[in-house]
Amino acid sequence: MTSTLTALLNLPLFWATLTIAAFYVGQQLYRLSNNHVLIPPILTGLLLVVMAIELSQTPFSVYMQGGDYLHQWLGPVVVMLAIPLYQHITTMRQQWLRIILAVTLGSATTVACAMALAYWWIGDDIITRTMATKSITTPVAIAISEQVGGISALASAFVIATGIIGAILIPIVLKVSGVTHAPTIGLTLGVCAHAVGTGRALELGQEQAAYAAMAMTLTATFHAMVLPWLL
Repeated sequence: MTSTLTALLNLPLFWATLTIAAFYVGQQLYRLSNNHVLIPPILTGLLLVVMAIELSQTPFSVYMQGGDYLHQWLGPVVVMLAIPLYQHITTMRQQWLRIILAVTLGSATTVACAMALAYWWIGDDIITRTMATKSITTPVAIAISEQVGGISALASAFVIATGIIGAILIPIVLKVSGVTHAPTIGLTLGVCAHAVGTGRALELGQEQAAYAAMAMTLTATFHAMVLPWLL
C-alpha cells in the first residue's frame, strides 16, 4: 500500500488532477458563501494544494512536473479573455488615450511603490527586482523576472498574492470611495490584480471584464518592454 501511494505521489498527472480538484472545491465554497470576497477560489485551492504537498512531504520539483501541464495552459486561457474585450472594442477605441494613460501611470505607480517598499523593508536587490513583476500575469512575470535578475518561483508567489489581495480589496475600496464607473473598476482590477482581478471583474459585469482584460494585456506588454530596459 505504501509503495502504491509513493508511486501515486510521484505521478505528475496526480498533482495536475489534484490542483484542478482543489480549485473546484474552492469554487463550490465560494458559491456556498454567496461569493464572499474573502474566500476566492484561487486562495482556497492554493491552501488545499499547499496542505497536500506538506502532509505528503512531496518535493516542490515533483509537484511542478504535474503543475507544468497546467502552466502550459495559462497563455491560451489569458488569450480567451479577448472575447469580452472584443465586445466593447468600439467604445475603447474612442477612449484610447485615457486607457493608455491609466495603464501606464497606474502600473508605473504600483511597481515604483512595491519596489521602494521591498528595498526599504528587506534591502535585498534580487527580491526588489522580483517584486517589480508582481502586477503582471504569471507567464509574463516568470519570463521577465529571469531577464531582470529576479527569482521566477518567487515572482509567481508575488503575482498570486497580488492578484488575491487586489481582487479582494479593490472592489471594496472603490465602493467606499463612491466609484461605480464600470470602465474605471475594470481598469483598476486589470492593472493592479492582473488575471485574478480580471476574473473578479467577470463577476461584476461584461464591461468591467472587457476593460480589465485590456488593462491586464497592456500592463503586461508595457512591463515586458520597459522593465528589462530599466532594470
